[in-house]
Amino acid sequence: MFLTRLVLCVLLVLLVVRALWRFLAGLAEGMGVNRGPSRRIEQGVRMARDPICGTFVIPASALAVRDADGLHHFCSDKCRDAFVARTRQST
Repeated sequence: MFLTRLVLCVLLVLLVVRALWRFLAGLAEGMGVNRGPSRRIEQGVRMARDPICGTFVIPASALAVRDADGLHHFCSDKCRDAFVARTRQST
């Protein structure tokens, strides 16, 4: 009986110490204290809005068409073709 209580108490103390350690490490990381290798947050990328469907796309990987109004980015061939057809009709 005594041995069982001792083992349970030791396990409980270990869990509490581990939880406190992780909590304090999270606080230190959040405050910007450099304590070794940590996860880096990637820099954001400015996105462009598809003028046909309104989907936001990453310009570097999107389809693009340049016209008199500037450079337009598209999420798909379908949106790009609709834009080109619409601009041809307006001219």
